[in-house]
Amino acid sequence: MLHTLRIITLSLSLALFTISASAQSGTGIISGTVVDGETGETVISAAVTLEGTGYGAMSDLDGAYRLEKVKPGTYTLVCAMIGYAETKITDVKVVAGKMVKLDIKLMVEALQMQEVVIRAQAVQNTEASLLKDRQKAAAMSDAVSAETMSRSGSSNAADAMKKVTGATVTDGGKTVVVRGLGDRYSNTQLNGSDLPSSNPYKKSVPLDLFPSTLLDNIVTVKTFTPDKPGNFSGGTVDISTKAYPETFTLSVSASTSYEPGVSLNDGVLTYEGGKNDWVAMDDGKRGIPSALSDPNVNIPDISSAHLNRETAYELDRLSRSFNSVMAPKEGTGPLNQSYSVSVGNQVKFLNRPFGYLGSLSYSRSLSFYDDGRVAKWNLPNKAENNANLVNLYDLKDSRSTDDVLWGGLLTLSWKPHPKHDLGVTLIQNRNAENTARYLNGPYPEQLEDSIYETRVLNYTERGLKVLQLRGRHVPGGLRGTRIEWKGSIGSSFQDEPDFRLFNSTYRDMVVGGASTRVYMIPTLNRPTRYFRDLDDSQQDGSVDISVPFTQWSGQQSSLKFGGLFSHSERTFRERRFQYILDSKTVKYTGDPYLYFAQTGIIDSTGTLTRFGNYIVEPRDLSSNYDGEQDIAAFYGMVDLPLTNRLRFITGARFESTDIHVASQDTTKKEGNLTEEDILPSANLVYQISENMNVRAAYGRTLARPTLRELAPYASFDFYGAFTFIGNPDLKRTIIDNFDVRWEWFARPGEIYAVSMFYKDFIDPIERAISPFFSNGEASFINVDEAIVYGAEFELRKNLDQITPRLKNFQAGGNISLIHSEVDVPPAEYKMRQVYYDNPPKTRKFTGQSPYVVNLDFSYDNRESGNSISLNYNVFGERLSTVSQGGTPDVYEQPMHLLNLTFSHAIRNGLTLKGYAKNLLNSDSRRTHKFEGREFVYEEYSTGRTFSIGLTYSLK
Repeated sequence: MLHTLRIITLSLSLALFTISASAQSGTGIISGTVVDGETGETVISAAVTLEGTGYGAMSDLDGAYRLEKVKPGTYTLVCAMIGYAETKITDVKVVAGKMVKLDIKLMVEALQMQEVVIRAQAVQNTEASLLKDRQKAAAMSDAVSAETMSRSGSSNAADAMKKVTGATVTDGGKTVVVRGLGDRYSNTQLNGSDLPSSNPYKKSVPLDLFPSTLLDNIVTVKTFTPDKPGNFSGGTVDISTKAYPETFTLSVSASTSYEPGVSLNDGVLTYEGGKNDWVAMDDGKRGIPSALSDPNVNIPDISSAHLNRETAYELDRLSRSFNSVMAPKEGTGPLNQSYSVSVGNQVKFLNRPFGYLGSLSYSRSLSFYDDGRVAKWNLPNKAENNANLVNLYDLKDSRSTDDVLWGGLLTLSWKPHPKHDLGVTLIQNRNAENTARYLNGPYPEQLEDSIYETRVLNYTERGLKVLQLRGRHVPGGLRGTRIEWKGSIGSSFQDEPDFRLFNSTYRDMVVGGASTRVYMIPTLNRPTRYFRDLDDSQQDGSVDISVPFTQWSGQQSSLKFGGLFSHSERTFRERRFQYILDSKTVKYTGDPYLYFAQTGIIDSTGTLTRFGNYIVEPRDLSSNYDGEQDIAAFYGMVDLPLTNRLRFITGARFESTDIHVASQDTTKKEGNLTEEDILPSANLVYQISENMNVRAAYGRTLARPTLRELAPYASFDFYGAFTFIGNPDLKRTIIDNFDVRWEWFARPGEIYAVSMFYKDFIDPIERAISPFFSNGEASFINVDEAIVYGAEFELRKNLDQITPRLKNFQAGGNISLIHSEVDVPPAEYKMRQVYYDNPPKTRKFTGQSPYVVNLDFSYDNRESGNSISLNYNVFGERLSTVSQGGTPDVYEQPMHLLNLTFSHAIRNGLTLKGYAKNLLNSDSRRTHKFEGREFVYEEYSTGRTFSIGLTYSLK
């Protein structure tokens, strides 16, 4: 199971012995990128030489060049290419063991003199390079560079995404939501290839798996072009790794964090787990006992066991095969911890550049609260006849979650020729969340004067493994035609071994003049153990071919075409075991450990055998399903300058979808979705000035139902109020997207941008609640239409223009204002009419915030190595859960998050880093609103966290 991790560990260990040859031999390196000064495009096969030495190199597919083993001294760098004016860079100073970074702009020869001479300090800003790419891109996009990640103290991709306009980070800092649209409408890629999710119930990929030290940039594409997959509307997040480190780099970090009331606290909920929990792996202690591992095992019924001694012994053996732990206990919370190591270099293999990057990361953190509250409310009849909602239950909530995450990343790249590039990337990560929870309180809906108690022990393991292969080629004789191909094999899983639920009630009574507490076990909600396993696999491959040509006025254009095929499979299996009490002599007295110790035979008199607790296995084949998905796509597009300032990018993508989901219960309808869609796209880019654009775009995209949503089985979600049932008749959603943007790249590292967008959804998928069941059954259906529109404002500004004293200060922020409307499902609308006169026929998208605000203020002094950043984030009230009947829907209330990060360079690559998160101590709250009052649905404190750590970097 740890085979991939061992490979990565071995590679990192070997790499640690690879020391930069230039440092050992007393020489230096000159490297950089050659670009077209007018278009910003990279220039291939440009000759870069040191004047008077005869020593030089050619720029490769990325326009990159590299001169190694350069003796210390001052040089003049010469860059020449047919069709461009020769460019000379003077005063290039080389120091032993160091690298000089020089990017070169070539100007078209017809527009310049025969020679251009500049000084070495000219073009050296990586942030400017990324913003230039964004300015010249065909689609509207937002990007975060490695330089920005470093300055803001972002430790991983999820942290960095908080700076992207219209993006919010959810699920405990793991999942990114773009423009307020859920994971269904977003897509995540690594180096241009789709990633499978490690959460099989969602499309989302946890971005905290990618350390920022390995990343070159993160680009969020918000408009559709035919060369991108069509299954998005909010955005496609493409994470790019540094395939070719410029010099030997090594980074090692360790940190710990403290959360008041949690870390070192004695009241944390816990239970006895496995010895391998620290590496996110159950050691088998939570697995189905070997005696019951066969899904066809025959568990004797109690009637036979009463009268047959052999049968009784068999039922006793099977019932006692489980451990007796069914409730949490109190323990001490440890300090959180995090470690990472990464190494990379560029060396020679067969005398050609070979780059490698490797990373290992590990973290373990504990979250806990004991001040939570969970409640359920109901509107019993016409709203006008009620001043308040009726309480169904109101429970105090305590919960702890022990979260372990480790991951490895290995990237290898080789350039056998300046016009050919090959690469392989291997990723593996594993995550486990160990949850212990206890709730208790009044339950007036079902219990008059008793107190309800429920306990949850849930261990969830998730894993992701991906192998990517890729190549880029510019074959000779094809006039600069570029061919890119990618292939990947990925797998993910989610296991829930021994998910335990135990409910009980108690009532305080006076018996014989003395107070006593009487406990009971509800017969309709017996103690239960679930075992769930879900496995996902995915294979895909794509080819993209770009053919350059010259249009009528001599400007450079391109024709691009290609295709993609993707195949994925999923299996889901669930088994459920319940405890039933046989003997009336066994009583629950409030001690769960004692109660479940009384399992199996407790009395055998003559021919009659009596049991305490014994197990049964209710079998439901509909809970087990298999699914497959095949996607085939072909596209063609043209990038055509209409004038010197107006650029037109258009084309279409054909996508074929074939999804099949079948339950093991053959009486259940199979889920099938077969569609063929043509997705057109048109983008206009008008260049107002050298650094200012106006963009307009249209694109048709789609959103497919997940396999879980098509699977025709019911699943019980303890944390919500509903039982979810898949719908095999779901259709895919079609979205028409319209965007307009003005953007001004004022100076390197600065941007001003205003965007407006409008999205029209046909057949959007919404959760619908059944009007026929009182226990809250919900499914997924297609409604007719929905719309989303909004505006985004972005500002990133260096403050040195105010006064030179502020040269190390930067302020930035973005604001998104979003409105959404989706048709209320017909069944839900009929229910609403019973309680309200003329209820609205539309509501917001689930998870849609009307506004998102991100603000940051930072200080970064590279000379002293000190930096500090203050970041603020808030989202507007958003629809969380659609309620049943006339009860108002549940809305998640705004959380005001204020985080402070800092770093201080101590010496010789050693840096002290730290942060303080949630300084405002905002709580998580979800509420109903009725008659001007708030009724709590769920609330709990999130707490402040303080972290300190050390990082050692060798560059």
